[in-house]
Amino acid sequence: MTLNPTRIGKAIGITAGALAALAGIGAITALRRPLPRTGGRIRLPGLRAAVEVRRDRWGIPHIYAEHNDDLFCALGYVHAQDRLWQMELHRRIGHGRLAEIVGPAALDSDRFIRTLGFSRLVQREVSLLDDETATLMTAYLRGVNACIDQTTHRLPLEFTILGIQPQPWELTDLLVWPKMMALTLSSNWMQELLQAQIVALVGVERAIALRPRYPEDGPLTVPADAHYTPDLGAAALQLASDAALFTGENETPQGSNAWVVSGQRTTSGRPLLANDPHLNLSLPNLWYQVHLEGGDFHVAGATIPATCGVIIGHNRRIAWGLTNARTDNQDLFIEQFDAADPLRYRWRDEWLTAEVVRETIHVKGQTEPTVIDVRITHHGPIIDPVAGALRGEPTTTDTTTQALALRWTALDPSPTLTRAVIRLNRAQNWEEFRAALQDWDVPPQNVVYADIDGHIGYCLAGRLPIRRQSDGSLPVPGWTGEYEWEGYIPFVELPSQLDPPAGALVTANHRIIDERYPASAPIRGLWLNPYRAQRIQALLDEHKQHDVRSFARIQGDVVSLPGKALVEQVARLQLEPGMEQRVRDLFVTWDGHLHAESVGGTIYEALRYHLLRVVYHEISDLFQAPAALGSFSVLPANIYLECALPTVLARMASQPLDQPDEWLGQGRSWGGVLRAALGRTVAELTERLGDDPNRWQYGRLHTLTLRHPLGSVPALTPLFNRGPWPIGGDIDTVNHCYLPRDNAGMKITNGVSVRFIFDLNDWDNSRAILPGGQSGHPASPHYADMIAAWRAGAYHPLLWSRPAVERHSTQVLTLLAD
Repeated sequence: MTLNPTRIGKAIGITAGALAALAGIGAITALRRPLPRTGGRIRLPGLRAAVEVRRDRWGIPHIYAEHNDDLFCALGYVHAQDRLWQMELHRRIGHGRLAEIVGPAALDSDRFIRTLGFSRLVQREVSLLDDETATLMTAYLRGVNACIDQTTHRLPLEFTILGIQPQPWELTDLLVWPKMMALTLSSNWMQELLQAQIVALVGVERAIALRPRYPEDGPLTVPADAHYTPDLGAAALQLASDAALFTGENETPQGSNAWVVSGQRTTSGRPLLANDPHLNLSLPNLWYQVHLEGGDFHVAGATIPATCGVIIGHNRRIAWGLTNARTDNQDLFIEQFDAADPLRYRWRDEWLTAEVVRETIHVKGQTEPTVIDVRITHHGPIIDPVAGALRGEPTTTDTTTQALALRWTALDPSPTLTRAVIRLNRAQNWEEFRAALQDWDVPPQNVVYADIDGHIGYCLAGRLPIRRQSDGSLPVPGWTGEYEWEGYIPFVELPSQLDPPAGALVTANHRIIDERYPASAPIRGLWLNPYRAQRIQALLDEHKQHDVRSFARIQGDVVSLPGKALVEQVARLQLEPGMEQRVRDLFVTWDGHLHAESVGGTIYEALRYHLLRVVYHEISDLFQAPAALGSFSVLPANIYLECALPTVLARMASQPLDQPDEWLGQGRSWGGVLRAALGRTVAELTERLGDDPNRWQYGRLHTLTLRHPLGSVPALTPLFNRGPWPIGGDIDTVNHCYLPRDNAGMKITNGVSVRFIFDLNDWDNSRAILPGGQSGHPASPHYADMIAAWRAGAYHPLLWSRPAVERHSTQVLTLLAD
């Protein structure tokens, strides 16, 4: 998440003068006072027996308890010790209550989240919790609230700066952040609007031809009785984009890599499993590593503060990893409202009354709250007039107006995700693993599996709709009844595989199955390019057997397959002597390694960018125009263009460069397109990096800064932020690091948020690393102590056995029962 420095600085009233109190000794005191107590003995209300918390040299807590509820109480306590501000920020985002502490700069975020209704939703979900999940979540809350009670006068620095006190935590607070993760990982509705705008701009046939696709994809289906205008959904995009500043809903390629090999492919004779989720990078990191042993739990891996259980990890017998499935579980329905009564909407041959919920948003610095009325149809909340205020007026007739309702599986009351995680933490075999995943609803995920008996496997987990007619790629009429969902694809029909003959499974956000897969409905999604999966598979195939070190080399790989393919095409290009030929000759010697020192990599990234925009010039207005105003805006079409690259490269390679290609239109040839893109590339890089191409190192342009939300305030930047550093990789390399150059708002970095390698022959030989550290306190030695190792492709051991934990323990805290 990134914040606009000017608007946030004004919103929270921070100036250099206001920060003067933090100078000198005052600053040191303010920084160190909130550091948690991690040694000695502390009484913790609600415990049934003493709990031991051993922190190792990397700040990772190893929690030992006798009872399940004590174990989760201690987990809540250590989460709050190290990440209380992050937890507070996340629950405020999820409930739409950020403007209370930030001011008007967060109003659009709150407005968007209140429209979706996450807070209303989780209020209903509390009553649906099963007894065990509610018991463990309640125990977790006891730990969080006990930590708050004990640290009232030495809260994390962010609370002091903003002048706020955290309120006691409730069950709804633990249910709301999973909804935010689902939002971050599910953005199909924005693509539906973009596709509709393209149809309106260039027509159905051309939109079908231009659409990024895997070769197996069918044509774009356009409902016969839907009408699209170039302004379709503009205000909905604006609202979501304003919210993206805080929610992360910015249509970046939220993905991941995961792969697993069986014992026949390892030196130890037992499986290895690797996983590296790709998310927007920030400080503190989203993930928090932990090792839990107590009751009937013994599990280690990654948690998210303000949620219960290990999300990626291993227990005594199995290991698992996740990648975003990018399957489509959202649809936009165009509703027809009565022009004379904005609450009456058409449904077949009758008129229904929309539910109205009034949301009151308190805004820091405003004497009066902002009040919004949310209309909700049977499809879901109304998120936008069909033709938005950004570039037009709502579509109207004499009797009706139109608006968009969002149908999304995450808006159905279902608190089962936490239960799925808890059951997954205790699963002992493939059958129990699959049984746990039946409760996993949103966000849909690819889950890879391995066990100590030598089995490996894969499951798609998530609730996916059965659509009556639409393929989910465009908004559909909501009044006809023809496009309703007819339930969900049964879990037993979702793709899964156990012990494949090849002894390996790879998932990297590429397409899961083809149209021939037998299911109640097609499984659709916006798959990312297949290059990472292809590269991982190729590296696995290079060696008959693997170990932790070879897996680490794969995770650090920065070879660009599309880059090498583009080199082949540019090598075919004939140019006149001059600067462009000089750059071309330099580029065609590039080996495809996209490291920070690479010159060829710099040329590739710029050439790729310009090539896609030259090819798609006829719809460039949709790609370049922001979906909102100012620094809050995002460009939801970024991924559309990135996913078009395989089509572009395939067509270019299939025909002579100087022969016109009908697909390009206007008599254009691929040679002409390449020359135009290369000309733009040379002009841009010369202006930015000078006229000596040998000095065009990738890392001069491709840099990483890890930002804290308050680090966007200039006076606080040195305290909270870390970086910048040159960094390699891009959207299509295994070592993923995507920095979209077109940012309507703040610059973001989507990259590897954690790396895991699980060794099922020796759990103590497992490895992990974060781009940051365990602590959220800037004065802590564990605030950013893993960054150097992460950048270098190094790891720390993910300790498991008691002797290994004791050897590396630096502090021991005993939590005592009353």
